[in-house]
Amino acid sequence: MKTVVTTLARTYNHPSYEDPYEAVQDYNRVVEASANNPNKGSTALSTIVELPRGRIRAWVDEDGMPDAARGVMLAQRHGWVDPDDDMSVALAALAGHLLGGGSIAAKNYVPSVAAGRRVSLDEIEEAFRDVGVHPTRRHEELESRATEVLPATHGSVLGRTLAAWGCPVGGRATVETLPAIVDHASVAGQAGFLDAYVRHRAVDYPNKATSRLHGQQPIAFHQAIADLIEQVTNEHASAGDRGVTVSAAAMWALNLAEM
Repeated sequence: MKTVVTTLARTYNHPSYEDPYEAVQDYNRVVEASANNPNKGSTALSTIVELPRGRIRAWVDEDGMPDAARGVMLAQRHGWVDPDDDMSVALAALAGHLLGGGSIAAKNYVPSVAAGRRVSLDEIEEAFRDVGVHPTRRHEELESRATEVLPATHGSVLGRTLAAWGCPVGGRATVETLPAIVDHASVAGQAGFLDAYVRHRAVDYPNKATSRLHGQQPIAFHQAIADLIEQVTNEHASAGDRGVTVSAAAMWALNLAEM
């Protein structure tokens, strides 16, 4: 998807471009020109593509590429940019874990998720494996820090792609809308998003199956969660300033009722 590619590219910085997406476009033009003129070096190709030789020399003569182009290529190779049904389900579920109990680091875009009362570290590791990355854990030996699961490989590119799909970066407190991957996914993907999010956030009421999803986000986000629950379950959920109240019927429909 062009919008995801553009937004993903713009999470990078490039010293020669105000807009890093233009670096991706120029790189692609250079690669195409080189394929069409296999015997020409960077000097001749710079004339063909009308770019300074100093800018493209490493792309042509040293197999280099802009970081943004490398990130886009890797994301496309993993199926994160234009996901099929299975990958959409996996990305939506991971987005639910991030919004429910994780974050994408502002410094390096690496996503991480902590366990919850209903969500084990093993399950979170499986969620990362489902999108094609190998997980690892950190802070296991620190009593003062919650153990988190994060990608051992391609973490920054995965986080940048999730950010391009609309997952918040640097915290969840100000998010107002659901990630676009939720709308892109099938009903199964939307249910998977809710399964992860609800299990991270739900606090049950005594002696009844109704649950409360506590959160500090703006009410617009809580309303979006409530609307999605009603859309997926055809049962009632209501939004408030501090979270979402999920009816017993909706919790049963989500297979999350503990009664």
